[in-house]
Amino acid sequence: MEKKDNLSAIISGSINLNAIDKQRLKEANGKTFLNFSAFIKNESKYGNNIMIVESVSKEEKEAGIKGAVLGNAGVRYINPNIPIVKAEKDNEVTNTVQNEAREVDLPF
Repeated sequence: MEKKDNLSAIISGSINLNAIDKQRLKEANGKTFLNFSAFIKNESKYGNNIMIVESVSKEEKEAGIKGAVLGNAGVRYINPNIPIVKAEKDNEVTNTVQNEAREVDLPF
């Protein structure tokens, strides 16, 4: 795998598409999206240290509802020369807005 000088990290994994709650799919601009969260631990089981789950609303969290576990992943590369930084947002930006700005036709 070729490492790019401007990458902070590479993460790879898999998602069980059958585990997706179809009611959580969102339509925007003729495309279908699913919001998810990824939890990263420093411990690894089977070579994976990331758990991917469906995102839930604040109200659902407060009611004790958890998103379905969709899959797992692992941190495969960390560039020692570029620190990983927390993504900050100035305004509410959706995946669709970001993809259109990048001219990318991917749902993430």
